[in-house]
Amino acid sequence: MVVLDWWLFCTVQPRFMVLPGTEGMAEYRDYAFHWRVLVPRPVPWPLLTVLGYGAVVGGVSVVVDVVR
Repeated sequence: MVVLDWWLFCTVQPRFMVLPGTEGMAEYRDYAFHWRVLVPRPVPWPLLTVLGYGAVVGGVSVVVDVVR
């Protein structure tokens, strides 16, 4: 997600993602923003749990399909 944000906001900057009147602001090219915001924060366990649950359900469905 951080890599996608870096690519979209800091490098590409599509017009639909830039707020009117803020074009060319230095903050759009601030790569360190993500580290200042994400690193001191705790890990978002509920989001990771949802991803893990999806992986488990997907794995079980693959095993069931292979066994049939």
